[in-house]
Amino acid sequence: MDLTEEKRIVNEILKDRALSYSIELLDVEGDKYTMRNTFGSTIIYKKKGNKYFLEDELD
Repeated sequence: MDLTEEKRIVNEILKDRALSYSIELLDVEGDKYTMRNTFGSTIIYKKKGNKYFLEDELD
């Protein structure tokens, strides 16, 4: 995955989730995106349709 695609994904998640902190893309596995936030926490988002959900929200 190139830098442009990574930036697009990060921006989509920031906009969709209305996050007030920055995130960094660490890994992509299909529709599962592993991110690290400003505070050092690792968060997994899953894309469903055009929306991003926390992995825990879908269980």
